[in-house]
Amino acid sequence: MALSRPSLQLAPKFRISYTKLLQGQAPSQISPNEDPNGFYSNLLVLDINREFLEAELNRISKEACLGPLKSVLNSSFLAYFTIARDAQPEDVRKANALETLIIFTKCLLAKNFTGWEVMEVFAGGTNQSDSFFKLFTHVVETTLVNPAVQATVRHQALQLALIFMCGVGQLSPGAYFLRKDLYPSLVLFIKSPETDQYTFEAVLLLAILANFHKSDAAKLNPYLKRIRETNDRDLMGKICWASNFALDATVKAYQAIHDDDVTPTFVSTLGYVFTSLRPDRALASKPVDPPRELFKEQPIEACVILLPIYEFIKSNATFCEVLREQITTSADISSKTTPLPITLLSLSSYLLTHATSTSSPRSLAYANLSLSCLLALSENDDLMEGFSQPWTGTIRLCRQRLPLMPGPRPGRPPICAMLDCCVLWLRHNLHRRLEVNSYGHCIWICHRLIWYLSKTQARLEYEWKEFWSALLGLLSFFATKFDSLYTTGGVENLIRETIVLLELCLAESSNFLPTPHALHEFVYELVRSTSTLDKQATLLQTLSIPHSPRKSSRTTVTENAAALLSSILSTVHFYEQKITDARARSANQAMKVLAREIDRDGLHGSKEGHELVPPQRSDDVLGFSRYACQDGLALM
Repeated sequence: MALSRPSLQLAPKFRISYTKLLQGQAPSQISPNEDPNGFYSNLLVLDINREFLEAELNRISKEACLGPLKSVLNSSFLAYFTIARDAQPEDVRKANALETLIIFTKCLLAKNFTGWEVMEVFAGGTNQSDSFFKLFTHVVETTLVNPAVQATVRHQALQLALIFMCGVGQLSPGAYFLRKDLYPSLVLFIKSPETDQYTFEAVLLLAILANFHKSDAAKLNPYLKRIRETNDRDLMGKICWASNFALDATVKAYQAIHDDDVTPTFVSTLGYVFTSLRPDRALASKPVDPPRELFKEQPIEACVILLPIYEFIKSNATFCEVLREQITTSADISSKTTPLPITLLSLSSYLLTHATSTSSPRSLAYANLSLSCLLALSENDDLMEGFSQPWTGTIRLCRQRLPLMPGPRPGRPPICAMLDCCVLWLRHNLHRRLEVNSYGHCIWICHRLIWYLSKTQARLEYEWKEFWSALLGLLSFFATKFDSLYTTGGVENLIRETIVLLELCLAESSNFLPTPHALHEFVYELVRSTSTLDKQATLLQTLSIPHSPRKSSRTTVTENAAALLSSILSTVHFYEQKITDARARSANQAMKVLAREIDRDGLHGSKEGHELVPPQRSDDVLGFSRYACQDGLALM
C-alpha cells in the first residue's frame, strides 16, 4: 500500500494560516467560525516561525503585493497595530504583534516600493495613510515609554520604527515620523536603566529621522531642532558610551584583518616570519601592503553610529563640552576606557587609509563622513584647546599601508593624531579619479589646525616632515596629472586652497613650529620642490574661478592664491640661490646654508600674521543617508 503524502492540515497552525493568508485568502475563508479580529488575535498567540514567515514574504512579488494580496496585507497591518496598541503590557500578543510587524515591514520594504506604493501596501492607499500612520507612530511612541512593558518589547517597537525609516529612506511616508515628535520618547528610552542597552539603535533612529529630507525640510524637522537645543548631559553621556563601544568594535574589525600594532610581540613577530615566507613575499626586500581586497567589506555596519556623532558635534555645544571633558578627565593613565574623541581619531585613520583602495563607494562614503567629523571638531576652538593638551596614553593609528607613519609617541596631544589622519588621506588616495570634495575637506581641516596652532602659539612637537611631504606630494600630483584627472569639477579651487594652506604654514611658521631646526627642514622641503611650485604658477595662469553672482567663503579665501604663490616662490627662490651660491652638494650642506641664513636674518619674505578667522565650512552630509539606511537594516 502506497504511503499518502502528508496533508496540509498536519502542518502547524502557524504555517497553515500564513500559507493561506499569503495566497490571498481572507481570514473569513481560512477560519469561517472566527471574525477577522478573532482570527488575528488567535494567530498571535502562536509561537512565531520567523524563518518560514520571512521565506513566504520574500517569495511574494512586488506586483502581487500591489494586486491580489493588497487587501490581505492592509488588513494584517491594521490588525497587528491595533492589537499592539490595545493588548495588555504582559500579553504575549503585544510582543508577537510587534515581532510580526518587524518581519512584514523589513521583507516588504526590500521590494523597492515607491512612496505611494508603500502607502498602498501598508495603509490601503493615500486616503487611509493619515489614520494608519497615526496609529503606527502612536504604537511606537507609547510602547517606547511604557515602564510596564518589558524592555525586550519596548526594544521591538524601536526596531520597528528603525526598520521602517531605513526601509523607506527618503520616500514620502517617512514624513509621518516627522509629524509625530518621538524625540522625548527616545530620550526616555535611552535614559531608562531597563533599556539603555539599546541606546545604539535609538541614537541611530534619531539621526535617520534628523536626516530625512534635510536639505529642504530643515525648519520643519523637529529632530534637528531638538539635537541643536538639548543640553541634557546624562543623554550625552549615554550617547558617547554607546558610540564609543561601536566605534571601538569597528577599529578592532580592521585590526583583526591585519594586526598593525607598532609594539612587536612574540606572536606578531612569529606571524610576520611565516607571512614573509609566502611565495609572493619571500623575495620582497621591503614590507608589503596586505591585499586590499581583505578590507573590501570594511567598515562593519556598527560604524554607522558616526552619523549621529557628526550631527551632535556639528550642532550641539553641550555635546562638544562633554567630549572635551572626556579628554581631560580620562587623561589619567590608570583609566582603562578610551574616551570617544580618541576612538574617533583612531577609527578615522583606518577609514581614511583604506577609503579608495577597495573601490567601494560605501567605504568612501564613510571616509567622507569621518572627514566631516574631523572638520567639525577642528572648527570648535574649545575642543581644539582640549585636543592640544598632552594625552598620557598612545593613540593607535592605522599602519596597514605603506609608507608607514612613524610610530606615535606616548604623550602626544590628540591634535597630532588629527594631522596624522589628514596625512593618511593625502598620502593614500591620490588617483586620477580624484575625490575633490574630500580633499577639499582635508585641506581645510589642516588649514583650521594650523591657524589654531599659530593663533595660540602652540609650538607643536610633531613629525612635520611627513606633513610637508604629503602636502607637496599633492601639489606634485596636480603638476603631473592635472590634464588626465577624472573629476566632477572643483580641482582648480582645490589647487588654490592647497597653496593658501602652504602660504599660511610659511607665514605662521615661527608661531607653531617647535624649533628653528623644524623651520629649516620646512624651507628645505620647499626648496626641494621648487619645480613643483613653479608649475603651480603655470596652472594658476590657465585656471579661473567659475563665475558666481554670489561669492562663497571658499572663493574669498582663494581668489588671491596667485599672489600668495608668488610670495612662496620669492622665499623659495631666494634660498635656492643661496644654496647654489654656496655650492652645497649634499642635503646636510644645504641645511647648514639655510640654517645660517635664517638664524642670521630671519625668514626671508615673512609677512605679518594672518589675523582673519577662517570661515566655517562644515556642512550637511546629505549623501550619506543612503548608506546609513542600508547598514541600519543590515544590523536589524
